[in-house]
Amino acid sequence: MSNPNRFTDNQDSTVTDTQTTLIWIREDGWQQEGSWFTWDEAMDWAIDMACKNFGGLQDWRLPIEEEIQTLYNPEVINQDKYGKDIHLETVFPPGSQATVWLRSESGHEGTIFDFKNGEFRSLYKSKTGRMSVRLVQGNMPRS
Repeated sequence: MSNPNRFTDNQDSTVTDTQTTLIWIREDGWQQEGSWFTWDEAMDWAIDMACKNFGGLQDWRLPIEEEIQTLYNPEVINQDKYGKDIHLETVFPPGSQATVWLRSESGHEGTIFDFKNGEFRSLYKSKTGRMSVRLVQGNMPRS
């Protein structure tokens, strides 16, 4: 069941998840920059947003699998940039990319998450495709 009070719009282009304490950038990279991202470009954008002190915070980064899954809700309908249904919490504005890069350790393969179906896929990091990035700050509490 969706909890309408779970996410707080901080009115500074960030959103706080009160359940995990993670802070997210409200608009993804596509919405802010109007361009696709390779994995390396997504990493560079995280560094750039940290240097800009975006939302008053400096430790922006790509999310890991368990973090990005907290934004996926099959009960919720949002719209991607093409007007197609995605299952991204509606505190985030419509018009984002359906697929975003995740943090990965090393090698040539990266991981993307798809808000259309909640699936993770491997993808060559240098491939742009139609990927974006949704940055996060903080750490999920350990259970």
